[in-house]
Amino acid sequence: MSEKQKEFLISIGIDPNDELDVIEDKVGDYLTLNCLDENYNPNEEGLMCESILDYIGQL
Repeated sequence: MSEKQKEFLISIGIDPNDELDVIEDKVGDYLTLNCLDENYNPNEEGLMCESILDYIGQL
């Protein structure tokens, strides 16, 4: 995980040292609740959430 992704996690209240399944759940919830417009398109934070979820999915 990049430093930028870790900094983003910290900024939204998620510990980047948590288990990956915990991070995945919390990031997914944050994305759904805070980062999508009325057409379900992600904003800038949403794109960061998606990049974190993609990273976790590749492991």
